[in-house]
Amino acid sequence: MTILKMAWRTLSLIFSFIALSAAQFTQAPQLVDVLKAEGHYTIFTDLLQTTGYLSQLNSSSQFTVFAPSDEVFNRLPAGTLDSLKADANKLKEIIGYHVVLNSAYSFSPLSTQDRILTSAINQPVRINSYSLSHISTVEGVNITKRNVRVLHGILHEIDGIMSPPLGNIVQIGSNRSDISTFESLITKAGLTSFFTTDHSTTIFVPNDSAFQKLSKETLDYLANHTSALADVLRYHVISQYSLYSIAMAHSASVPTADNRNLMIFKDASGNLFVNQAKILEKDISSVNGVVHIIDTVLIPPQVAVAIQDHGIVVG
Repeated sequence: MTILKMAWRTLSLIFSFIALSAAQFTQAPQLVDVLKAEGHYTIFTDLLQTTGYLSQLNSSSQFTVFAPSDEVFNRLPAGTLDSLKADANKLKEIIGYHVVLNSAYSFSPLSTQDRILTSAINQPVRINSYSLSHISTVEGVNITKRNVRVLHGILHEIDGIMSPPLGNIVQIGSNRSDISTFESLITKAGLTSFFTTDHSTTIFVPNDSAFQKLSKETLDYLANHTSALADVLRYHVISQYSLYSIAMAHSASVPTADNRNLMIFKDASGNLFVNQAKILEKDISSVNGVVHIIDTVLIPPQVAVAIQDHGIVVG
């Protein structure tokens, strides 16, 4: 076969694939018909209609929808859904965060970590595929049914309700009273850019009580040695990787931003730990990844040695 014929055959296959993909989308059923036929998206369908997103989806050339089932809404605390319906702006924000316009995203065997889409409310929606656990998530919520083709779009069923991120870690810290120490130390160490530039990070944030457990001597040492303080803060960060709790496996080792390792543990009650620190609050979405609140400050080995060399007992 000549090179010209081989090239022509390759182009023909590509065009055939494109035509087939386009045909699959144009021949697929309407989104609302699929939602109704499944029978367990009645609440979400009603909310799409109420907020006006259903009509936007019908006129969109491409879209992706992350649909919570009725069971998810029924698990909400009593009165939560009614309160949400009573607040039109909040309802539109929450439902809009489950809708991506002008992009039809489907999972493939090659799907990788941290694919970011833009929701209908112009907030990032973070998709993760964890190959070892065979789990796919959106903002840390398990995707229980993937790649349902509808006219002009893709539907994914999810096992939770997503909320838009509240900013980056510095902004989140500024709006919470329990992690203000960590947020202020980021500024003191000159690491604001480090903590806000990377679009895919996992940050284990010690709460204020965790810092209060450290001795005055240890705190004074860190206050007077900015490089050591920076090492401590970076030790709480996994760069270029958003690790939600659903994918945390017992005895897993995860690399920190300074090329060291943290260990993940899970006890018999399902509590999660990173090294010796208990995760108190998990899966707080930020615009550049995910935040977990922990009860203990993690001290990297080289800093612990340096502190001890000054005659200070670490802790």
